[in-house]
Amino acid sequence: MAALGALTMMGACKKGDQGSTGPTGPAGPAYTGAISGHVMLYDQYGTKLTEDLSGVKVTLTSDSGTTTSTVTTDGNGYYIFPGVRTGAYSMMVTDPNTSPYTFGANVATSFQFLEDTLNKDIKLSAIPTFSPATMSAYMTSYTQNDSLVFTIAPDTRARDIIVFVNSNSTVNNVPGNYLLAYVKGVNANATTFSLLVPANDLMDQGISAGSTVYFAAYGYPVSDYSVYEDLATGTNVYNALSTSYLAANAIAP
Repeated sequence: MAALGALTMMGACKKGDQGSTGPTGPAGPAYTGAISGHVMLYDQYGTKLTEDLSGVKVTLTSDSGTTTSTVTTDGNGYYIFPGVRTGAYSMMVTDPNTSPYTFGANVATSFQFLEDTLNKDIKLSAIPTFSPATMSAYMTSYTQNDSLVFTIAPDTRARDIIVFVNSNSTVNNVPGNYLLAYVKGVNANATTFSLLVPANDLMDQGISAGSTVYFAAYGYPVSDYSVYEDLATGTNVYNALSTSYLAANAIAP
């Protein structure tokens, strides 16, 4: 009897080691709630705007693509989507066309909503009305940098510019059309400034010494908020850029 019991226990242990799979449980419950928040607007100098924040268009889309809804903000920048079901969503906020500013769009991608009320605040930056007047690009002998030298109209307030770098002449703010991006602060009342692009940065992106490097420079708002990550490429999308820009090229050091 003792031997028979031992054999039975050994058989039970062996069967447990096989790791049989049990039945799949039911899907979790779906709830209904709301997504709400405030849209905050900033001018090209990074100053928060506080008057008449109405009319900003906010579009909510389920990641499955089956649900899309659009609302607009009130005078305080507040919006709300009622009756939202549990799921994954993305939200796009677009220019309210509030004169004298034009704003770059912003996107909140693939966030989860469960139940109750989810707060999602989002910020937009004004598209700059300034841009560099001239840009010269060159490689200085015996250095490990490309040098970019700019002129710009004076302003009593500090500003930013952004420079995109690529290995071909198709260079701009679109993901896939730039390898590097540099933001450069421009001091108040400055009319000239420069930017150094290190050779190591270029080499890290597969740009070899002696090849041509291409640059595109835009006006860029201080504390830009109209920028988000493109999930397909893992690079940033920059939406608040000056409508005019400068292009130049140089030899990689």
